[in-house]
Amino acid sequence: MAPESQRRFSLDKVQIDPRLKNRIMSADGDEELGSWDGEKIEDLVKELDRIEERYDPNYAGLPHSNHIPEDLRSQVEKDLPIWACDASGNCLVGKQAGKIRNVDQIRKRYEKKYGGVENFKEKLRLEREQFIQSLKEK
Repeated sequence: MAPESQRRFSLDKVQIDPRLKNRIMSADGDEELGSWDGEKIEDLVKELDRIEERYDPNYAGLPHSNHIPEDLRSQVEKDLPIWACDASGNCLVGKQAGKIRNVDQIRKRYEKKYGGVENFKEKLRLEREQFIQSLKEK
């Protein structure tokens, strides 16, 4: 006799196989090309180097994006692309994903240049408002 299936509701906690969270997919999303456990960013770099010998990985969908600190997402990622961070806060950054920087180094960069991450975000907000205002005036 088949085991009784239980009804699942949208708010129920879901157990996801950890291997699914580690997948590095192809750029078109059709193939699993490799995996990374989120522990050491250097392991991700090695895996991406291996994959890039034959395939084009999906950098925008690298695993463990939850390791990227909230304050370094959105506007900051557009200024300094942060592709992935490991559990220790080391991140793969840059337009070509060619540098490793610690989250503290990234924050110091914004501290030195703008007085902090929040000041940078405020600068962008003001620039956007000015741009919208200039469009309305035309």
